[in-house]
Amino acid sequence: MSYSMDLRERVINWVRSGKSRLSASQVFEVHYQTVKAWLKNYKDTGEYAAKPRECSKPGKVNLDVLRQELSASPDSFQSELACRFGVSQSTISRTLAKLGITHKKKLPVTSKPQKNNNKRLLMLPWR
Repeated sequence: MSYSMDLRERVINWVRSGKSRLSASQVFEVHYQTVKAWLKNYKDTGEYAAKPRECSKPGKVNLDVLRQELSASPDSFQSELACRFGVSQSTISRTLAKLGITHKKKLPVTSKPQKNNNKRLLMLPWR
């Protein structure tokens, strides 16, 4: 959850005015560690704003290469694909889900169940 800039500013100014971090966390209902992190960020950068988040790393699996691999051998198991790409099976599973590719195995066809001959059972005498 992201806190408002106004709240960050009020908490930092509260502590800078000589009051304790613990009292700031209680008054503004923010966890003590959050107050501590905001103060550290303010001392380091001089700004109230949060540090910008780093961009996430690019995926290990090239989506185009995976699509080509699947079109060449559509019956490949996820474990086989994981070995080919040098990643875990869960990585392949997430990547396939990201691509919207699902593979549902067909259930084996069973013969139709035979009807029970209840008439014969009704004719048997009860003992």
